[in-house]
Amino acid sequence: MSSKQTSVEEGENALEAIVSGSGGRTDVPDQEPRRQPAGSPFDLNNFPFTFEAARDAAGSTRIEPDSDPSGTPSYEWDGESITSSITAYREENGRTYHAYSDGSYHYPNDSPELERLDWQFICLKRLFNGRNYFAPWSQENPPKRILDLATGTGMWAIEMAEEFESSMIVGTDLSPIQPEFVPPNAHFYIHDARLDEWWWPDPFDYIHIRMALGAWDDFEIDVARKAFNHLEPGGWFEAQELLPTLGCDDGSMPDDWAPNLLFNDLEDCAKREKRPLDVAKTYKQGLINAGFVDVTEQVYKIPINGWAKSRNWKTLGDLWNVNCLDAIQGVAMALLHRARGLKQHQIEIHLMDTRRALSDKSVHAYQSCYVVLGRKPRLDEGVVATTSG
Repeated sequence: MSSKQTSVEEGENALEAIVSGSGGRTDVPDQEPRRQPAGSPFDLNNFPFTFEAARDAAGSTRIEPDSDPSGTPSYEWDGESITSSITAYREENGRTYHAYSDGSYHYPNDSPELERLDWQFICLKRLFNGRNYFAPWSQENPPKRILDLATGTGMWAIEMAEEFESSMIVGTDLSPIQPEFVPPNAHFYIHDARLDEWWWPDPFDYIHIRMALGAWDDFEIDVARKAFNHLEPGGWFEAQELLPTLGCDDGSMPDDWAPNLLFNDLEDCAKREKRPLDVAKTYKQGLINAGFVDVTEQVYKIPINGWAKSRNWKTLGDLWNVNCLDAIQGVAMALLHRARGLKQHQIEIHLMDTRRALSDKSVHAYQSCYVVLGRKPRLDEGVVATTSG
């Protein structure tokens, strides 16, 4: 993919920001055993997709042998059946989609999409000047427990686990698409945050979502209220969310510009499916309604291609253009098929003009990324639990 190779060369700073954090550490401090959710181990909600090596038993708790192994039969975990049911992905128009809560999320989970998500992560690192979070955490004030909803490939959770080695990071998603080998303090679970009960036994200091547009029906009900009830007093919620609607400040984007028409059409389809794409605009008020305080909203512009004069913005635009071109089919395919009834070849024809136009530097279009923060009040400020979650 030559376009990616070119953009990577221009975006070396973004890549360096990604790889410079871990330093190849191998010294992992001993961890306290984490509490497991109550419930049957065969419940998919309780099936962990964390791949961990057993801790070194030297100098630790002694494991006693069973004096009568035949008298107490071992549990027979049908892990193969559980895993196969979750990975029996829906195949539709050449793409695959999650199996758990089938149909809840309209975007693919196949290899091209995973590569794009990792590329998108690089773009956001550059947009945020190498930062992963804006909540007031530091090595002197680390979060003890972090929940990353809709974690995707898990890159954010993994980097947070590497930065805060004493913290426990939980990532949840509808698909088991995270890496097999992860830091020992990172744990991934299959979970539908919108529908499933949030069964975490201990509250979190920090709950985070990023690029979860299309996952929620109503952000306040689906996420904000539940997050409020599952945070420690004084804990933080942070959302980093894309508003895909195209903006333009100088009048260079025609009303009938193909990408603009497509994104408006996709938003209409998404609303019909009760998964709106413009949820970023609702996050601030949703947090306020749920009881959060110190709620802030900051909006970052992302050029749709390299039209900007500044080299930094031009490089970001070139990086983001690759992301958009790689995303466009995955974003459009299921929505136009399920909501409009279009077939694959019709959708591909529908996307041709959009692909060409996305690289037109005479149109100074951009998308917006909202960073929204809110804090749960401390006990001395009067915490009132919300009614849901």
